[in-house]
Amino acid sequence: MKKVSDIHAIKIIFFITACYVGLWSIRIPTIKDQLFTDYIGIGLIMLSFAIGSILAMIFANFLILKTSTKTILTFTLIAEGCLWLPVPFIEDLWLFMIFSFIFGMSYGAFEIACNVYASNLEIREKKSMMSGFHAFWSMGVLIGALITGVLLEWNYSFISNILIYVLVLLPLSLYFVLCLENQTDHNIEEGSKKNIFFIWPTLIFLLAIISMANALTEGSVDTWGALYMRDFVKGSGYEVSVATISFNIFMVLGRLSGDWLRDKIGVFCLIIILFLSTIFSLIILINFNMFLNYSWIEEFLQVTIDTIPRFQFLTPNLLLAAIAFSFLGFGASSIVPIAYSLVGKIKGIDSGVGITIISIAVYGTFIGAPASLGFIANNYGINNIFVPMLIIFMILIIPVSFYRNKFSV
Repeated sequence: MKKVSDIHAIKIIFFITACYVGLWSIRIPTIKDQLFTDYIGIGLIMLSFAIGSILAMIFANFLILKTSTKTILTFTLIAEGCLWLPVPFIEDLWLFMIFSFIFGMSYGAFEIACNVYASNLEIREKKSMMSGFHAFWSMGVLIGALITGVLLEWNYSFISNILIYVLVLLPLSLYFVLCLENQTDHNIEEGSKKNIFFIWPTLIFLLAIISMANALTEGSVDTWGALYMRDFVKGSGYEVSVATISFNIFMVLGRLSGDWLRDKIGVFCLIIILFLSTIFSLIILINFNMFLNYSWIEEFLQVTIDTIPRFQFLTPNLLLAAIAFSFLGFGASSIVPIAYSLVGKIKGIDSGVGITIISIAVYGTFIGAPASLGFIANNYGINNIFVPMLIIFMILIIPVSFYRNKFSV
């Protein structure tokens, strides 16, 4: 049998790991009830995960240089599959936090290794590819969430849900990681920075801040989307998956077109379009009930449902939520891939180091954000977790516009 190319293999590896994220995002309400915790408890779980991820990321590039991206991916893919198995049996929040920390360490090392491999493939092929790689990640989250939503509707137990995923995905991941080359480190130059401790150029600062803002929106859907649909929109069964599914459908579409758009209109124009899409969606999600109270909006939503046969299973509130999360998905689609792509090409800096900086910035966001967002959800309503994100993106338009010439690496 002909060996799968490493380009296709890394895409499938992105896809497989993201399927687990789709499982997680839809089953968060299940975990919340299993642990008898509140929104702050969910935030603490994500905090533990983020700390573990960052610790692993600090050392990941060193380990990659000592071994290979293939070696790191092999160990982390095995760990990710096996670590899911005890999850349905943990009932104490503190124990789940420890487990989340260990899971975060595995995932953090995977994140660096997978994106280093993808970045170096992009350099090897001499064309924009990163958005395409991350499109497979979004497809994985989408498929993982969709299947979990169906299993939830059919009343499959949490244990059965996990066993189905692990028994299918773990062997697949091991097959495709064997298709990778041992090294793709084509971007290591003599004298280039080999660790993150140096004075970062302006572009890295900008990309790190933008990536942190994007992490808030993407992470908010993974962690809070199902809870938003269940507790605020009052969905049940498959309806709790509407946020994650609609978000990731447009995340996929945005990433599949991201490389093409980037080459056509430039990085700066694409980022501004993504920002505006994000801002529009956040305004809807924050003021959800206000929008539904406008009779012409509710009438438009109902006419749309009645006109399009495939929308018959929706209600006006579900359709409005789907629209908002769709715009949010498109807005979040290409920001991190752009950051990884640009930072991996900065001369004098090892691609693994640049990617580590962006990854730490992204996961560093979750050091304080989960507990803070949990506090906001508990005290002011889960819809208001999107207020800080709206403020941040509106402010970020200013420095991004001021330094527009930096986005041309």
